[in-house]
Amino acid sequence: MHITPTRFLICCLLVLVASCGRTPIKQTRQAMRLTKPPETIIDDLPIDQLADGIEGNIEQLNKLNIQSLTFGPRVISKDDYVLALNYLVHQIKSGVSRIHFIETVVNNFDFYEVYGKDKWGEVLITSYFHPIIRGARTRTSMYSQALYSVPPDLVNIRLDEFVKANETLSPIKDQVLNQTSRIGVLQGRLVLSEPGGASKILPYYTREEIDSQQVLKGKNLELAWVDPIDAFFLHIQGSGTVIFEDGKELTLGYAAKNGYPFVSISKYLLDVIPNGKMSMQAIEGYLRQMTENEVRNILNKNPSYVFFQELKGKPVTTLGAEVVDGRTIATDQSFFPKGALAYMEFPKPVFSDETSIEPARWEMTSRFVLDQDTGGAIRGPYRVDLYWGRGKEAARYAGVIKEKGHLYYLVPKDEFLQRLSKNRGL
Repeated sequence: MHITPTRFLICCLLVLVASCGRTPIKQTRQAMRLTKPPETIIDDLPIDQLADGIEGNIEQLNKLNIQSLTFGPRVISKDDYVLALNYLVHQIKSGVSRIHFIETVVNNFDFYEVYGKDKWGEVLITSYFHPIIRGARTRTSMYSQALYSVPPDLVNIRLDEFVKANETLSPIKDQVLNQTSRIGVLQGRLVLSEPGGASKILPYYTREEIDSQQVLKGKNLELAWVDPIDAFFLHIQGSGTVIFEDGKELTLGYAAKNGYPFVSISKYLLDVIPNGKMSMQAIEGYLRQMTENEVRNILNKNPSYVFFQELKGKPVTTLGAEVVDGRTIATDQSFFPKGALAYMEFPKPVFSDETSIEPARWEMTSRFVLDQDTGGAIRGPYRVDLYWGRGKEAARYAGVIKEKGHLYYLVPKDEFLQRLSKNRGL
């Protein structure tokens, strides 16, 4: 899953991001604060998997053209952070016990809790996954919805560069260039002029225009044909695998969006699905009972649209690393640094049997997580989206998670970095 550019309307230039239950924050340095580690630290997933994930972060951080990572008031050089992450990887791969590894983290890293919504550290956690759906290479009555590649007329508009170069835009300069602003880059549609005239850029097509009015038909952009409801949820997840009738598979990942903000259709279904029962499974179940036109009318409430590209491996995150089951998280990169290691406590659903779609109970768990991704609906200093995995079982868990948890970012202590630097120089 990746960041959705804001709608190409001038009114969006005056909207700031932070929207939460207490005083909104506007700066990255306000997004977290130093705190004590949790009294008990437990990791419920394989520790060697964590090492592989950290290595992915290191590889991508080394490629990024950045000098530092910002953790609220603390700024640390990228090289120092990579040095500390490398030490953790070495510890795990040397065969240390899980308990010893956790002691290493507590002794050598500071814990920074995030700003939260109603109080420090508190985050709203949802979950996403990699769907596996059936489809066809050509349109059929069952598979009537195309999954599209990036249209050639979709363009990025660097509004941040325009405000730097044009003094007449100075009234909106602060909003566009603010660290927490998402309006520096917009998406639009290039409309070529007749010979001798100037081309123009308009807002790109909405979901309704693309799917209901078929404005992209005949442009040879179709990657596969699938069920319309499956396609909609694939857009939300940002990646997925289509299985054709001959058994061959096509794995697709996010490539671009049309530039409109994500709108959750759940708020349009509250009269039929109580808020306490709202889940991906409940929404899909209700949509399956509707006529095709009724389904379209609901789905079109979300104007945001995703274009895909073929993948040869696992889905790739915004950071550039492959997703790690149960450990990759998506956050708002306006506040939280990509490539960082974090620790999260949250309620995990427990099902009574393999066929249940509603949890029998919830139990608290915790684990180290990797900030690698972004999401269209993941906005503000208190939202987290946890990647659960691939297929139906992952969908069962991811579809019901919408719970409050606690999120800490791990930042190497100065004395720890000094020791590492000294040893490296020997």
